[in-house]
Amino acid sequence: MADNDPFTQVQITTEGAISLGGVLVCDGYEKGHDAAAFTHIHRDHIGDNFGTCMHNYPVYISKITMELLEAITNDSYSYRTQLHIADYGMPQPIRRGSHVSYLTLLESSHALGASQILLHTSEDVRMLYSGDISPSDRPPKCDILVVDSTHGSSHFNKRIESDSLERRLAEAVLDSVVDKKKPVCVHAHRGKLQHLMSMLSCHTGMPEEVHFLSERTDMLVADIYRRHGARIRDLVALDSYEGDEVVCGEYPWVEFRSTMGDTIREKSQSMSSVRVSGRLGTDIIRQNGEDLWAASDEHAELDGILRYVQDADPDVVVTDNSSRTRNGETLAGIITSKLGIPSRPMP
Repeated sequence: MADNDPFTQVQITTEGAISLGGVLVCDGYEKGHDAAAFTHIHRDHIGDNFGTCMHNYPVYISKITMELLEAITNDSYSYRTQLHIADYGMPQPIRRGSHVSYLTLLESSHALGASQILLHTSEDVRMLYSGDISPSDRPPKCDILVVDSTHGSSHFNKRIESDSLERRLAEAVLDSVVDKKKPVCVHAHRGKLQHLMSMLSCHTGMPEEVHFLSERTDMLVADIYRRHGARIRDLVALDSYEGDEVVCGEYPWVEFRSTMGDTIREKSQSMSSVRVSGRLGTDIIRQNGEDLWAASDEHAELDGILRYVQDADPDVVVTDNSSRTRNGETLAGIITSKLGIPSRPMP
């Protein structure tokens, strides 16, 4: 490798901007780079820093991520010369004087449009940033790996079975709207929320009379999910006349929100709650009366992270220890002790 200390080729800020080789900054903004790339649509990865990057660098994202951004921001990006749509697996040149590095987006299962980011530097170093790892993601071989550490602790080895978890979620919703004739609000972040819309739309026990209500932005996001194969029944806007009719009608409904806070009806206990969160701690399911909290299954647990690292077969590993992940130090120690690969948390 070109540098005697490969760890010096990676920097991570407290806010989560990830610098690869001083050439590419990922999921954040830092001065002095030649390009930026973003892994997926979740706000802890593509927040306000996206606009800052657009004013300073060529920015690379997947096509579906651009579609989702347009829906969420109510804006169009097709005319932005700084924005580059990178097809999965197709290297994109990043130039610094006479030196050329290549950026490649690789598909990730974490969310629709999500990517892993591979940088092949002009010094022939392969640097990989995992983004958020789903249980099914597999990396290419690399020299330096920057790995997500959201679930980088043994506490998260809960062996979540997605099918079993979804059955429990569906049972909670159906118990409310069908058995108790009580509306229910489903909370999850965007992406997971649309997946739950699809799961409940396809459930044989969900009566056709049950309306699905959502905010308009999440309706637009659902349209994109439909275009890419998701089966989601028609949604009614919460702030529409039709929405008022549903809420004032006799039949209960299912409401979908991409925020976790209680609605007025939840506070008055006239509505049940189902929340899906990646911050549930050691629990898989937590029940509080008619309200249900469930762990998100979108992040790989510790064993899945270790398998990902083994498949990448890097010389060194940097664990993301920024404010969005929290478990970087723990994960670095586990990787070093269990896999024998030198690992450091950053920052």
